[in-house]
Amino acid sequence: MLNGLNLWNFSSGTHPEEELNGTTFILKTCQRTLVLAFNNHPFIGKELPTHVLIKGDEAYLFLLETICGLKSKLIGENEIVGQFKEAYKIYSQSTLKDTKLLHILEKLFKDAKDIRTQYLIGISQKTYASLTRRHLIQKLKAEHVVVVGSGALAEDLINQFKKKSLVSICARNTAKVSELAKLHNLTIIPWDERHSLSAQPFIANTIGSNTILFNEEFFSDWKALNNSRQFVDLGSPSVIQTGLTLADGIVRLDDILNEGAIVEGKKQQQIDLARAAMSELTLKRKSLFEAKFNQITSVNAPQIKPDMRYL
Repeated sequence: MLNGLNLWNFSSGTHPEEELNGTTFILKTCQRTLVLAFNNHPFIGKELPTHVLIKGDEAYLFLLETICGLKSKLIGENEIVGQFKEAYKIYSQSTLKDTKLLHILEKLFKDAKDIRTQYLIGISQKTYASLTRRHLIQKLKAEHVVVVGSGALAEDLINQFKKKSLVSICARNTAKVSELAKLHNLTIIPWDERHSLSAQPFIANTIGSNTILFNEEFFSDWKALNNSRQFVDLGSPSVIQTGLTLADGIVRLDDILNEGAIVEGKKQQQIDLARAAMSELTLKRKSLFEAKFNQITSVNAPQIKPDMRYL
């Protein structure tokens, strides 16, 4: 059954989903966009950006390693789990979903949970949110932080910041902003007033888009108005446009990734064990799927009655 899997791995910032219908599963992360299909090739006859096509049980293994955080620069990071859950929710609600692919995704999540529990606990205590907290709260002692965005990563940041600092939120989704503000006791900065954020010294952005939200003019004002300052951009694609660097207080996603990329020898051993277990689990899952598929095929096959004349 896994033989029918086709997985397209695109770099982040590409939008192949614009050419697709609801029969494919799409997972977008900070580092890549993954498109998964079962027994079909949705891109036939279409020009695609640079990508890698992975098939069969290798596609299952790649997804398993991705959900476990082993394909990330920040090894073992947990944000990917929330991204997978959200992508699964969207796909499961599609009227065009493939039930066989949905079943594979369910088993994939179960296998990822088992691998994380058995091998990867404690591998990455430093998530994007905790590394951002270290920059803004621990190093700079920020008393007030503005979080831009209202998704899962934004809420992770809020949970990291609110124990030590006042937190404000600015995002387009007014319903979600109101929900988060009520839950975490946040101050709301209206989305159409985001230009006023130039007066805020400490900002953490979680929005990724092809549209520039914070340009050179914004950062010129921001730098002039704030002596002690830091703008952490976790969005992918980046929504900031500036020549300012880390020395000027601009922390980009790559800075965060590189900071968390060093893995000690002991943790590397855990990761090696996890990879070996994933390979073994993928082969086991392949056998189980094939056995179940063959059983269903056998049950549904037409029954041929023997000719009683020859018995």
